[in-house]
Amino acid sequence: MDIPDGVIGIAGGRELIDFELLLERMVARFPQFTRAEIHAVAMIEHDAITGGELYAVPAELEAGLIEALESEDGPAEAPTTAA
Repeated sequence: MDIPDGVIGIAGGRELIDFELLLERMVARFPQFTRAEIHAVAMIEHDAITGGELYAVPAELEAGLIEALESEDGPAEAPTTAA
């Protein structure tokens, strides 16, 4: 499968790009906004596009989950049901 420039992978049928690089591009393109403002708008847009679904996560999440689930007390927070 050919992956277009800027796309780092595919998950859930969606092309994925690096979030930090996206923020850098938007900060350069829209200097009137702070990075924090752009980040906030990006999160709102992400939720609007995906319905809040996670399609990809950092690989380290798996090790963190294993550590939390294998611990004596279980996860640090009570689990929530998926939307």
